[in-house]
Amino acid sequence: MAFGGKPVVKFAFWDTVNGAYRFVAGHPLMVLRTGWLYLILNAFDVALRRGDSSAPSLRAIAFAIAILLIGAGIAWHIALVRAILLDEHSWAAALQFRRRHWRLFGVSIVLFLMLLPIVVVAGLIGFFAFHFGGPVGIAIFVLFATVGIFALILVACRLYLLGPAIATDDPAKAIRAAWRRGRGNSWRLFFGDLLMIVPAVVVAGLIGGAGGLLVFVATHGDLSFNDWIAQLSFGSRLALGVAQGVIQLVISAFNVAFYAFAYRQLAGNWNVPPALAALQIDT
Repeated sequence: MAFGGKPVVKFAFWDTVNGAYRFVAGHPLMVLRTGWLYLILNAFDVALRRGDSSAPSLRAIAFAIAILLIGAGIAWHIALVRAILLDEHSWAAALQFRRRHWRLFGVSIVLFLMLLPIVVVAGLIGFFAFHFGGPVGIAIFVLFATVGIFALILVACRLYLLGPAIATDDPAKAIRAAWRRGRGNSWRLFFGDLLMIVPAVVVAGLIGGAGGLLVFVATHGDLSFNDWIAQLSFGSRLALGVAQGVIQLVISAFNVAFYAFAYRQLAGNWNVPPALAALQIDT
């Protein structure tokens, strides 16, 4: 199949899935090193949780840390992609917030604003369907909503390729390029994303469930999980925050690695970015 006179590239599905798992399993320290700032901020974010007893000053600090966590998460994402695709390794990458970081943040906001009206309209239609449509109206709405959500997921899978494009300083318009590069690969990206997410969520659920059960047994059900965290010492909450951050980064790394490897193969569906072309990577 060709598009615009060029053959449409399709990435090797199972090789990409296997490569993502092998990368994360073989480079856990790289995943954590690129996100060291995120780990520190997340540790303090958890450590400052004192429930309703927190002083206003501590709440203000916690809010500032939450904002910084967003920036640290973007910096980690870009640093990990560049480590995978461009073999860049620097502790300072976690502290950088350059044009590419702002570009990724800005494109994410644009996509959110594009999606917001669709969600609002769907919500209004659902409200009227459930209140005035009767069983038939509800059934029709649920059917169309299911199809719509599934279509949005497929679109999101293709647009997620904009992350590696921005991280490698692709001069092409990110949203348009991501859409073109994903042509003919929507289902592969969807099922690959599923394979990256489901096992990680299962593991995280088991850990979280086991932790919640231990808290329930230890407190005889008298405390919620958040209340239990609040009554811990500052050092214990700090250690818990580090552990939580490690789990978050490792789980997210599967998805980041999968899309980075897929992007490297799909770059041929657009002009190959100079950063990749300079490395003479076979795309």
